[in-house]
Amino acid sequence: MTNDCRKTGFSISGLSIRRHIGTLMLTLAIIVMGVFYITQLPVDLLPSITYPRIGVRLDAPGVSPEVAVDEVTRPLEQGLSATEGVIQVFSRTREGQVSVDLFFKPGGNIDQALNDATAAVNRIRNRLPDTVESPRLFKFDPSQQPVYEFALTSNSLRGVDLRVFADEELARELNVIPGVAAVDVAGGVQEEIQVNIDLNRLQSLGVSVSDVLNALEARNLDTSGGRLRQEAAEPLTRTVGRFRSAKEIQEISFQASGSNPPRRVFCGILPR
Repeated sequence: MTNDCRKTGFSISGLSIRRHIGTLMLTLAIIVMGVFYITQLPVDLLPSITYPRIGVRLDAPGVSPEVAVDEVTRPLEQGLSATEGVIQVFSRTREGQVSVDLFFKPGGNIDQALNDATAAVNRIRNRLPDTVESPRLFKFDPSQQPVYEFALTSNSLRGVDLRVFADEELARELNVIPGVAAVDVAGGVQEEIQVNIDLNRLQSLGVSVSDVLNALEARNLDTSGGRLRQEAAEPLTRTVGRFRSAKEIQEISFQASGSNPPRRVFCGILPR
């Protein structure tokens, strides 16, 4: 190559030395363009990648893990394992919750796989207990996972008050921070009201537990009252029926099926 360059009189180094100003300008132009495109190049810690994974989540309140494995998890595994392209099914069963993850070969059509998995869940829905909620199916995306988690403790607040503080105050303040999409609060002690029923009195009155539950659901409602037509405005009205304290629940009287007069059947309302 050296002999050829000498014969033709062409040399890159010689040309750079003779045309040093043009070489310098070309080098500077390349450097400026490189810096410009580097600053404009988008950088994402979690780039938009389609992961070959589908998740199924199902809430089963009041169902123990031993019962959920036989009545919920196994039917889901059997139905979802028939999804086209699935290579692995991984499930986890906890108290009140069942999760199933489907893994596929990379490069497949995850949207079509999601449709197939949804159809499989709809086919086995009637085999699941009536107490479980509707399954939720979604494509796995790490960018939707929490980027920061922390726990709250307090020496002055009770567990219930700490949960209320996290739900109503802390989460609201964190949601307004730029860049925060959502704040989820989990764990802790949630406030509840326990309704203790006198079973002996129920039997003597001929009232079933379902009658009590129906009465609670029917009374704990806010209904719309329509509009009030006035000269200057038409304000909306509503009938407030939701319970605001345990005492309001204790004062409920209802009429069971038949012609029995309204009676009270509760022996105690315990807030916790």
